[in-house]
Amino acid sequence: MSLARAALAEAGLTDAVRTYPRHGYRFQLDDPCGSGGAASADGVDDPAGPLAQARAALDLMDWAAACEAYAIADARAPLPAGEVEQWGRAAICAGLGSSVLRVLERTVAERDAAGDRLGAARATLLLVQIRIDARQGTIASGLLQRAARFLEGHQASPERGHYAWMASRLALATGDLDAAFSLADEASTLGRMLRDPDVECLGLAYRGHALIARGQVAEGLAQHEEAAAITRLGGVCDWAAGWTLCSVLYAARNRCDWLRASQFADAYSEWSRASRMPAFPGTCQLHRAAVLGARGDLEDARTEVSNAVRELAQVAPWAEGDAYCVLGEIQLSMGDLEGAEASLRQAHALGWDPQPNLAVLHMRMGRHDVALRELERALVEADWGLRERRGQLLSLLAQAAVKAGRPERAREALDVLATDPQMLATEALRGMHAAAEAELAAAEGDVGRAVQKLRRSVQHWREAGCRVGEAEARLRLAECLLVDGDAAGSELELHAVESRLASAALAHRGRMDALRLALHPVPRTPSN
Repeated sequence: MSLARAALAEAGLTDAVRTYPRHGYRFQLDDPCGSGGAASADGVDDPAGPLAQARAALDLMDWAAACEAYAIADARAPLPAGEVEQWGRAAICAGLGSSVLRVLERTVAERDAAGDRLGAARATLLLVQIRIDARQGTIASGLLQRAARFLEGHQASPERGHYAWMASRLALATGDLDAAFSLADEASTLGRMLRDPDVECLGLAYRGHALIARGQVAEGLAQHEEAAAITRLGGVCDWAAGWTLCSVLYAARNRCDWLRASQFADAYSEWSRASRMPAFPGTCQLHRAAVLGARGDLEDARTEVSNAVRELAQVAPWAEGDAYCVLGEIQLSMGDLEGAEASLRQAHALGWDPQPNLAVLHMRMGRHDVALRELERALVEADWGLRERRGQLLSLLAQAAVKAGRPERAREALDVLATDPQMLATEALRGMHAAAEAELAAAEGDVGRAVQKLRRSVQHWREAGCRVGEAEARLRLAECLLVDGDAAGSELELHAVESRLASAALAHRGRMDALRLALHPVPRTPSN
């Protein structure tokens, strides 16, 4: 197409090829300017005018430049509704959604007055997406209801598919998992029927979230894997591909599925480098930071997430709170308790639940009763992200209960986990569970059983590729071995941490020093 445009430009037909994103190209060789080859008076069809510049920027995925050119063109003369739609999508991709609210609202009114209900629905759904991204759920809900009115009698349409996935997103946010699943199922089914991969992908992503939050983990993961495969096979627009991959990665992080997260993070990085959409590179950095943190590359992880926080605050405020959750988790792993508390409080202020990291912080500071109370609260919340973390929450609750002198509550939590293997379907979650069982055994005086469970925990963490978890499990194993009278075994575990996992054990330097001193006490100097 670039060669065709260049050849036509030499013949004075600069605007002979029109771009229609997600659809293709149209050749207008007979009358490219719409007026016998001359530019129109309002500049809309001027081959060198701002509208042509906006279309060229869309071709290059230079979303910010496209928005700037569209704004200039609209100031000269109100743009046609189709161009406003392209402007709205470019603004969403650029993280500049708020800049097109008024022009989209104008377009909805124009299309409604003209009787174009599908066109009115499309513009309204763009408004819904912008309002959701800005965390303005009440306004988004009202707009979504209006879009449903426009779509009456148009159930088998791509517009209805986009309505369904956005309604699923809102239902998930309010904890209505059944509605979220039903709407996402409608979207994915419509997308498949209409051969619209954008709608199918987005529907699959949210159907997966709803299933995982309902405890149907295997079924949910299958939806996410299929959605990710569709994005790799092509045909999905850049924005939908980015959103799908981001959703899949977020679910993997929630479940501490670091093997899956690492693979999808690599695919996401590859995609984001080509997409040139600032909102997604920001979330890409965020997910990559979480993976790096689990691997124990803590300095790199902190740098990545710090950069992501700054970027997301500007172009994707809906994810800014999540960035502070990840930053707080990394700071916990580095032993920076003060910094972690500040980050997690900021996440809460931005509307994100900082659990379970805030509970871990309380346990590190000896506030086990507070941690137990907050984990109990998190387990009954309707928040879908917390529901996806249910296995992690119960494992941490068992540990907090033991430390708070409530072994019976710890046993109850472990019994719940034993009844539902899907909650422990990743190596990292099995590592947490084994560590919690070890704490209960140690509290009951069965140090031998605690050692056995901790050895299993170490193995699970190693299989997960999570050096932070492995380092903590080895240190706890070393402590229990020392209590059990096995100094040689304890020294072997401490050596493993110091020689291979030191960068991942920054938060436990005090415990390492205490173990080293217990194993190699400093001889007293005789007094004169």
